[in-house]
Amino acid sequence: MTKTSPLRRLFAPLLAMSAAALLTACSGPVAPAAGGENGGTSGAVPRGGTLRIASLQSDLDALDPLTGYSTDSWQIIRALTRQLVTYPGSRTDIKDDTELVPDLAESWDVSDDGRTYTFHLRDNIRYSGSSTREIVAADFVYAIKRFCDPNKQVAAINYFELAFSGFSEYCEKFAKVPPGDPAKSKAFIDGHDISGVSAPDDKTLVLKSDTKNYDFLAILSMNFVSPLPEEVVSKYVGDSLEFRENYPSSGPYQIESYEPGRSLVLKKVPGYDHAGDPARKAYVDRIEVDFTANSEDAVVQKIQSGDADLSLYLDVPPLSTIQQYQARNSPNLHASDSGAANFITFNARPGVTSPGAEALRELKVRQALAYAVNKANLVQAQGGAIAAKPLGQIITSTILGHEPFDPYPTPGNAGDPAKARRLLAEAGHPDGLKLDAVYRVNAQFETIAVTLKEDLARAGIELNLIPVPVAQFSAYLQDPKSRWDVSLSSSFAPDWQGPSTRMLLGGWLNSDAAPCGTGNVHAICYDNPELNKLAAQAFSSDDPAPIWAKADKLVSADLPWIPLFEKRKVAITSDRVRNWTWSSLATQADITNIAVSPAD
Repeated sequence: MTKTSPLRRLFAPLLAMSAAALLTACSGPVAPAAGGENGGTSGAVPRGGTLRIASLQSDLDALDPLTGYSTDSWQIIRALTRQLVTYPGSRTDIKDDTELVPDLAESWDVSDDGRTYTFHLRDNIRYSGSSTREIVAADFVYAIKRFCDPNKQVAAINYFELAFSGFSEYCEKFAKVPPGDPAKSKAFIDGHDISGVSAPDDKTLVLKSDTKNYDFLAILSMNFVSPLPEEVVSKYVGDSLEFRENYPSSGPYQIESYEPGRSLVLKKVPGYDHAGDPARKAYVDRIEVDFTANSEDAVVQKIQSGDADLSLYLDVPPLSTIQQYQARNSPNLHASDSGAANFITFNARPGVTSPGAEALRELKVRQALAYAVNKANLVQAQGGAIAAKPLGQIITSTILGHEPFDPYPTPGNAGDPAKARRLLAEAGHPDGLKLDAVYRVNAQFETIAVTLKEDLARAGIELNLIPVPVAQFSAYLQDPKSRWDVSLSSSFAPDWQGPSTRMLLGGWLNSDAAPCGTGNVHAICYDNPELNKLAAQAFSSDDPAPIWAKADKLVSADLPWIPLFEKRKVAITSDRVRNWTWSSLATQADITNIAVSPAD
């Protein structure tokens, strides 16, 4: 057995990449490297006060750690939950938050074959809110057994299909339980076990895999693997209003009040054991989320007036706002590489027979679309180099295996309409192509949609734009009856920085992990046996980077989606914010490590 506590830094060569070129290319201030003040002045970090957050969306898309899978939900869930291991946040850059540290697990052992992890939990760590008892190893077992509940399934089940021995067999049986009655789910959970998940005693959790997984600990850092007290949670359907109103918190904050569509207020747990949670400093006493702002401008105005300190669900501030903050070199503008990206996906379900979907099954048509995109225009519309950079491949710059290349380059990333037309003609579309194009209704994605419509028209590709409200967008893509050929609003952020390549090449695009059907992300339905073989090799490798790089070249040329640009995370804050800290998991602010200045 190999004793591991704390975990040493992994994949140092990737993480040591120089940021000098990026900082040169990206104008505007970046987060301070040290110090208590927003602008980098040294001093003690203030404690107390209220962190106020203005949300663009009218409510949280998820609050249950089972279902939360957006960067914004993760930002809030970070304050309410703890995991076995976690990332402590970074003052400098999102891509620097890569060192896993002990969280609820004080230490762990790894078997010589790398397939069995034995975790030893900290003593005297308790829940708050709807339960106040001590957290025990069986709470992790229950949380994992809940993953494939037919009432509400874990948001990223593809990770766990390959991570835990016996998980797939357990889920196949669970799928036969009729949904709609939490009591039936509880009965199944209590009467069935996952062979690779066990708790020999209150302080010991044993997790076994059929194969070695180089990123096993990183998978466990996600909020899905948070302890939950069965005696409370089993009463409710996952992420229901009743669950939110009876939330069992394992983190430094608990829910004080929740009014759907209006506000969420978190308060620090009285007498919180800071010594038992070295990763979350929990500087502020309260966190208030306001859901009443209904536009990007309203969110920005709240921050600029001091009514809010930072934003939620504002993927990127308006271009004019970024320019204003840059012009005065404001310390309240924060920018970081994040590894996130925007891309165009195709409705690749086998049963879709629209002319556009049928045409996109031909590689030459997808190549024409790739050449038709003017990525330089898209980057400029996002705010320029501080906010985005052109992208031509699947793996982004902060992810393991990244080797920069573009299989379909164009001069200045401005597109090549003539080459796109030639490829369409060769594919049997000499008169061009019409596509139904769906997009999310907000300022950022409307800009992307309009820009793409104009640029692709020059190549003979006509987009029929179909707007869908943000709250309905994911369900629209998942509904087989929905009308669309391409999605112009597809995007991702790495589930963690560095060795997170599994999410894309080993997850979304790996048909062994994400078969076509209900839950397939963005209805990508990609199937490439050669990729699946490479992914299987990477999972158990001690040096997976070259394998992922090979897989990236293979798949990027095949265009399962059209990469548009890699997003840099840009955030604005009020003058009150201190100790600005990035979160690898939320790919934005770490609200458990940000402070606010004392009241004037």
